[in-house]
Order: sequence, then C-alpha cells, then structure tokens
Amino acid sequence: MVKGVIFDLDGTLIDTIEGLANSVNAAMEHYSFPKHSIEEYRTFVGNGVGKLVYRALPENEKHLSEDARKIFEKHYAETMLDVLPVYPGIERLLSYLMENNIKIAVNTNKMDVFAKPMIKKVFGDIFCEVLGEVEHFSRKPSADGVNYLLEKMGVKRDECLYVGDSQVDIKTARNAQMRCVSVTWGFATRDVLMANEPEIMVDSPDEIIDLIERENTYAG
Repeated sequence: MVKGVIFDLDGTLIDTIEGLANSVNAAMEHYSFPKHSIEEYRTFVGNGVGKLVYRALPENEKHLSEDARKIFEKHYAETMLDVLPVYPGIERLLSYLMENNIKIAVNTNKMDVFAKPMIKKVFGDIFCEVLGEVEHFSRKPSADGVNYLLEKMGVKRDECLYVGDSQVDIKTARNAQMRCVSVTWGFATRDVLMANEPEIMVDSPDEIIDLIERENTYAG
C-alpha cells in the first residue's frame, strides 16, 4: 500500500530549466564565454549546482568553477522565483495525494536555500519536508536524504514511491531500496531513462494516480 511519495523538484514538479539556464549564462557572460541553449542545459542538470556550472564552463576554464558558481548563485537568488511553471497535472496529483492522506516530501540536489522558498511560493506548506543540498547530507544519488525523509514522514520504504525525472533519481531510489517512478516530462530524455532500466515509467501525473489507486484498492 502506498502511504507516501517523495518527489524530485527540477524537471519533476516544476520546469525550472529556463531560470537555471539564464543564471548560468549570466556567469558565462561575465567571463565572455559562450552561452548555452536550454536544450544543452537539460543535459547539464541533475547533480547539483557545482556540477551544473562546471559542465557549462569551457574545457580549458574549469578552474573558474567556484567563482562562476558564486556569480550564478547571486543571479539565481535574485531571479529564481520569476519563472516557475508547474508541469500539467502535478497540482491534480498533489491534491489527490493530500485528499487520500498520502504523505509527500521533496528530495532535490538544488541548494536547500533555493529549494525551500521555491516550493513554498508555488505550493505553500503542503509537503511534510523539503530537503535540498545541505552540508550534512550527501547529495543524490546517495540515499541519505531519502532515509531522513522517510523518518520524518513516518513511512516505511516499501510503502513509499520515489518520483523523479532523471537517471540520478533512478540511482537514488535503488540506493534507498525503494521503487522509482520515472517521469518522461522532465529534463532527461526517454532514451536516457530507458538506458538506466527504470522500474516504472509514466508519461503523465494521472498515471501515478492510477498506479496508486490500483495498489491501494488491491491492498485494501
């Protein structure tokens, strides 16, 4: 029976790619380096801000990653709440989960200082806990964050689904010994997801509702 769902943020709940791309490009512009397209940034995200900025820098300029990250963080802090489109069907899914007393949380590699205000602005306080990148937890695909959230939610791992859009989320769920629902509307392509052998793959949030309905009806 499904009693909880842990969500990734970027590419799963909210389409944040435009804001991320704009802020990293601001850092590239500062150094007069080439900017990247949104499609390119879809391949850069998933492993935290440090990796995102590092991947955007020219090969012979990687040594500037820490300074470029600071420029990104300043720009992103000022602009990240400007463009936050929620994926179609997500609000309906979250409403269904709340109406059925299924606990929800967020586990993201986005910096915690960015993740919490973003979730609060878009969704309010509906999540049991929002956990972003912090010093005392290893970032995904480590299971540290998931284990912490399961304890906060009071849900067993076999009663909880992990929902995400990337290969990092698949690996995170495996490391946490949880079932992963891979979503195709996010940043990773279907081919990338398939190459990582997803356990469950869905094309819309309504399919997650259907999955939970079937499982909980059968279990009940």
